[in-house]
Amino acid sequence: MSREIAILTPEHVELKFELAGLGSRFLAMLLDSLLQAAILLGLSLIFLMPSFAMHSLDLGSLAPWMIAVLALVIFAVWGGYFLFYEATRNGQTPGKRALSIRVIRDSGHPIDSRAAVLRNVTRFVDMLPAAYGIGCVSILISPEYRRLGDYIAGTLVVKTGRQVQESINASQPVEHPLASPTPAETDSAPSLLPPEALAHVSEVTKDDYRALRHFLGRRLELDETVWRPLAGQILEPLAAKLHIEPSTLPDPIAFLEALEKEWERRMTH
Repeated sequence: MSREIAILTPEHVELKFELAGLGSRFLAMLLDSLLQAAILLGLSLIFLMPSFAMHSLDLGSLAPWMIAVLALVIFAVWGGYFLFYEATRNGQTPGKRALSIRVIRDSGHPIDSRAAVLRNVTRFVDMLPAAYGIGCVSILISPEYRRLGDYIAGTLVVKTGRQVQESINASQPVEHPLASPTPAETDSAPSLLPPEALAHVSEVTKDDYRALRHFLGRRLELDETVWRPLAGQILEPLAAKLHIEPSTLPDPIAFLEALEKEWERRMTH
């Protein structure tokens, strides 16, 4: 059964996601486990190649330091696999990517290194007593499908292909002061706007600008499936105020960026 969650960020941006359930997470884990096994098998074969060359595979004949190194490599692959991918690949291991799910912070932001470490250190507990017993029970009883590691790290696992649209409440106050644009930022913006848009920039309100600024500032943190529909929502009312047709714009994002800079230029002069 699918379940959606809405997150209101400190910037008053509401993000809605479809949570990943036990089934998709289990399949992703299975794929990742198979990949881990393949990596470990390959590394073990390379490590033990000298023994194969001598037609002998007697682990008792290996030096203690060799056994220690092999054990360290196995632990690093097993424990570091999830940490590496989730911290550096936008919360997605190969298995999660194949199942179109990813890990995010429960604030709606991408997972950071600290959360990735906490989430994966706690994986040892989630695995108890066997086959992720504690983790599976936690996911089944949690309203947000969280395992113990998700609670401690403050993370969620969500679907990337079924995210619903984001909305911005521009009427809410902005917590952070608006930064004044530099001269270099304002010099080239007007030339990117059509003349009819330039003639009506004064009709864009401060609330419109705040919503536009929030969107442009967070766009790169969001999946394309989220920001593209949102760009259309932002552009439509602005285009009406500027008396232009959105379909005539070759690059809506470039237009919105130019509008932001032009609005700032006029408000600071």
